[in-house]
Amino acid sequence: METMGILGFIFGLTGLSYAITAKNDLNKLKQDFEEFKASLKTSNTLNKN
Repeated sequence: METMGILGFIFGLTGLSYAITAKNDLNKLKQDFEEFKASLKTSNTLNKN
């Protein structure tokens, strides 16, 4: 039983690590997208719909 608890803890930490990494990657992509949108607005190539 103790072994299962240890394995659960390890897999839980692994899942948490992947989730944090994914969240950081998504935040970076969102920031890059916002910067790209801002650069399009300043160059007047973004269509206003």
